[in-house]
Amino acid sequence: MRREARRIVRDIVGVLTALAVGIVLAGCDLLNRINPTLPPDRAPTGVTASLGQFETQIRVTWLSVERATSYRVYRADSRDGDYQFLGSESSLVYTDTVGAANQGRMYWYKVEACNSVGCSPMSTAAAGYAGYPPAPANVRATDRAYPDKIVILWDPVPGAISYQVFRDRFPDGTFATPVGQVETTSIEDTTATVGLAYWYRVRACHATGCSALSDPAFGRR
Repeated sequence: MRREARRIVRDIVGVLTALAVGIVLAGCDLLNRINPTLPPDRAPTGVTASLGQFETQIRVTWLSVERATSYRVYRADSRDGDYQFLGSESSLVYTDTVGAANQGRMYWYKVEACNSVGCSPMSTAAAGYAGYPPAPANVRATDRAYPDKIVILWDPVPGAISYQVFRDRFPDGTFATPVGQVETTSIEDTTATVGLAYWYRVRACHATGCSALSDPAFGRR
């Protein structure tokens, strides 16, 4: 009988000890959230920016970071540019209203996780734009590289689903002659006359519209 009583007491003590440890740990976690002693230890991950889904706004989102109570959002005009503070959010989304005049202009965003003690390092950059896409960059064309064609290439535009290519005999022409529309970042012009100079411009398109034309690129067959 005494042995059974001792066992019951031992079991009760074990349960109470486990309960006490759990309460202490929960209390410490709550205290740390209310009055943190350390800043967030890592930069936000999963940072994305909308790619033309909104006409005048760019929506930036990210994943939550432990110990963070707010997030600071920064913007630059290029990936390696000077990031300027835009605002602070307690949620996981920030809406940057850029206006109709800046449709098709690419912006780059970084995010910090913060609390009352300090902030994490900045996140990696995410690119976004409002409205129609930016014009393709780095457009180039081959110069007498092939006897039967001119190949035109360009850099991809995030969010674009197709590209339209136009041709003219002069760099300041109207570029009214279409070469074609493709979903890749290159096209072949097999109708160019051998020896003549041509200029090419490209525009990027998605579901809601197309970009302005790119800078012209020179090519010859």
